[in-house]
Amino acid sequence: MFDSQRFDTSETHSTYTHHAAPQLTIDNTRGFSRIVTFSDGNQQSYQLPKCRNTKQISVFGLGHSGALSAICMAALGHKVIGIDMDQRRINALNQGRTFSDEEGLPELLEQIASFRNLVATDDGFNAIKRTASSLICVNDDGDHASGASIDKLKIICEQIGLSLRYKEQYHNLIFCQHVDADILKTVLLPIIEEQSGKKASEAFGLASIQGGKEKARTIKDFYQPAQFTIQFLDKQSCQLTEQLFSGFKASIRRVSW
Repeated sequence: MFDSQRFDTSETHSTYTHHAAPQLTIDNTRGFSRIVTFSDGNQQSYQLPKCRNTKQISVFGLGHSGALSAICMAALGHKVIGIDMDQRRINALNQGRTFSDEEGLPELLEQIASFRNLVATDDGFNAIKRTASSLICVNDDGDHASGASIDKLKIICEQIGLSLRYKEQYHNLIFCQHVDADILKTVLLPIIEEQSGKKASEAFGLASIQGGKEKARTIKDFYQPAQFTIQFLDKQSCQLTEQLFSGFKASIRRVSW
């Protein structure tokens, strides 16, 4: 069970109400449903990346960037499990609500409810077991290099490591936020290996991905980044990360640790 008592959940949320009427086009001819085009009512309609094969994805952290990632991936047809320690965030997502003030996101979430491919939970163990890749999006705001932010990542990595201990298949971990490469290699990776009893590049992959902007704050930022920078530990983790974001029209910069 993902430990829901180890994070401070005292932050205050306000439910977002949006009155615009986004336009969406749905394709359900591939054996699964996906959003083809989207407009939030204020911008010109644009096409979403093409998803040819659905993936099983877990998203750790349901703050703004995590909720955005989970909802946007589910809109492409992927099967997504969102994990958080804050029961309010879990309940909101499962009830078709989001605390994010992103333009059009509540409507996008409402539309994909019929897809039945997005669920939120605090059970990270089963989320890891049921998915092939995990997006880690826990540091929404503040200084990513602060002690508090690094402590959050340490806790997440402990939980993920314990979950990987009981998984036989290779699992790819993708940090979708800025994390210093030295911290990843010397602090977080050893935690995952110690808790899992397994070695990176053998039992699990490790990568980080960033778009052209430091954060994808909007739906359009998420789907249409100018560039992806993928930092990776091994070729398999790089290839799996690229496959997950295939169809995104962005140049890819690859950096091996």
